[in-house]
Amino acid sequence: LARITLALRSSSEPSQQALMWSAFPAVLAGAIVFAVGQSLPNSDGLLSSALAEVLARTDVSQGPRIAPAWTANMTQLFDAGTLGDAGHAVGSYAHDQAGRRWRATWCSNLTLFHAAGDEFCIDKLAVDLQGTSPFCSNMTGGTGDGTVCHTEPLPFHDQFGILALASKVGSSSVAGVTCDLWYAAVTAQGQNMTASACVSADGVPREFNMTTGLAWKAGSEIKYTFSNPRIGVVSEDAFAPSEACASKYPMPACEGGGKEALTVYRVHSKTDALTLANRNAGDALGDMAFFCDLSGMDATQLVTKWAVEVDSAWGQYALCIFQGGKNVCYGHTGKHVGRESALGLGKGAAQGQCSANEEIGNWFSFPDVGECAPGAAVGTNGCTWRATPVRSVLAGCIIKDMGLQAMCAQERGHAPMLKSAAIFAAALETPDPSKGGCPDAPASVLGSSWVVI
Repeated sequence: LARITLALRSSSEPSQQALMWSAFPAVLAGAIVFAVGQSLPNSDGLLSSALAEVLARTDVSQGPRIAPAWTANMTQLFDAGTLGDAGHAVGSYAHDQAGRRWRATWCSNLTLFHAAGDEFCIDKLAVDLQGTSPFCSNMTGGTGDGTVCHTEPLPFHDQFGILALASKVGSSSVAGVTCDLWYAAVTAQGQNMTASACVSADGVPREFNMTTGLAWKAGSEIKYTFSNPRIGVVSEDAFAPSEACASKYPMPACEGGGKEALTVYRVHSKTDALTLANRNAGDALGDMAFFCDLSGMDATQLVTKWAVEVDSAWGQYALCIFQGGKNVCYGHTGKHVGRESALGLGKGAAQGQCSANEEIGNWFSFPDVGECAPGAAVGTNGCTWRATPVRSVLAGCIIKDMGLQAMCAQERGHAPMLKSAAIFAAALETPDPSKGGCPDAPASVLGSSWVVI
């Protein structure tokens, strides 16, 4: 069965590290969008607008008939070691074409931190609000008191809309059910997109595959299978907002606070401006969630160490993405620096917003509205953070030359990954290799990015 390919070709793409809350594009049902310190182009928004452009000028009568309303069990397979169980996730899917809405929920057993695994769950709801709001989709991550709502400023898209451009290419079967194979390939707004599906006689796609082209392996290839479909009107309850989105968005800032010095790290491309404004970053232990996904790091990227002073009345961790030619953050608590535990896991409530997260580390978001003016102290006019870049090195030096990849393999499933985090921190502490340091990134690699904004 052919796969969907989404090749992002944005010349203004600033970096390739931040999304684990957006590294799986939201076009993927129940997509993960986690940030680990970088920003990627908003692939869902790009896809929606690109498809809209193509559909407006194309005869779309050749595609398969998709059942107008149905629910089904859903299984996803991801090309990522981080997700555990070979990237296997199980959940459910609800589709209402007439109401222009869909929902995907799933859970996976992540074995990155603990060999027995940690339950990781996502509930994604998309509804066409017909111009009344740009936030047509939201995701609730976590379980129990750890649930947090993240909204996405994206236009509504039909999850299977690209199949309207598909042509029938044969027949096959999925789990014993006969289905027709459909394939589509389109190019729009600099994107090459292909999609494939095996659609049964009842109009349900029994299999739907895609490859995104993202450098991060966890979001590069995903396969969906749908089973035990129920055809017919879907109840309103199936599309009710989660409690977190209905009543706890955004989360209030943590009580207390005060000035606190942090060292954080951010992975980025040489074209990205050297700033933390509207960007995500992590501490050394928190970034192991990204670096210790051994298939997930681009060795040619830069890693920059930052000295940061913050007001520690932490807000909700925001999703910071590259959209409309600039970085933007969504879901933050006003000016407050956002915080969550790596991957939103760990022992703290609200995905670690107000917890130390000493076992798996922290991720942070830095809204531009909270940045202090040059020379101003934290607290001046309500500002909540200021940051100074310390040095940048090539990611490949940390991963290969300093032995991080090998240590990650040893510590996987045995959090806290203190030895891995120590290798990472030492590589950015000094350029002296005898002390575990990596050399400064050469000027030819830094390009024009070493300009403090």
